[in-house]
Amino acid sequence: MKKSFPVLLCVMILLLGFAVIAAAAEQTSDRRYTLPDHGVFQMKVPASWKEEVQQPDDNRLPPTIALRPASGDQFLILITPFWQTKKDEPPLSDGEIQKMVQRAADGAQPNAVEKTLKIIEIRGSAGRGYYFSATDKAPEAGGYKYLTQGALLVGELTVTFTILTNEDKKDVDSAALTMLKGAIHVKDKEN
Repeated sequence: MKKSFPVLLCVMILLLGFAVIAAAAEQTSDRRYTLPDHGVFQMKVPASWKEEVQQPDDNRLPPTIALRPASGDQFLILITPFWQTKKDEPPLSDGEIQKMVQRAADGAQPNAVEKTLKIIEIRGSAGRGYYFSATDKAPEAGGYKYLTQGALLVGELTVTFTILTNEDKKDVDSAALTMLKGAIHVKDKEN
């Protein structure tokens, strides 16, 4: 009986640990964004994040999805799914996406604390892409200190994203990148 008590205690501690981890993992909700003449862009977004869809005046252009925390301004995530303008034109190639992200990193470099900005590959369920992260040398008042920016192929869409944070960079980046990796594009039947 004495030997089984430590085993039982270990099992109880493990179960409690799993319960805490499960409670800490935030629930997600499927969010669908209609794309003019190009179907639907869908992501599993943390349920507590609020969204605003910014649609340009020309309703034929891609929308930008802005995601923020339920309250406060700890982070801002901007996502724009865009498509090729010519009907028979293929989506951007892996090399074109990598060059696009490299140009963005080169543009961010002069204001970054880091001496070099490493381009990191991201593999999603519907394609792959690249991103980089940078720390702003001198963030503006009310601005953000940390930047993660990139582009990812999601079906026939090229999805650009910008993640801006001041705190909890790892947590926000991880949640946002997980959300983007699982994104899908559902095409219209006519397209």
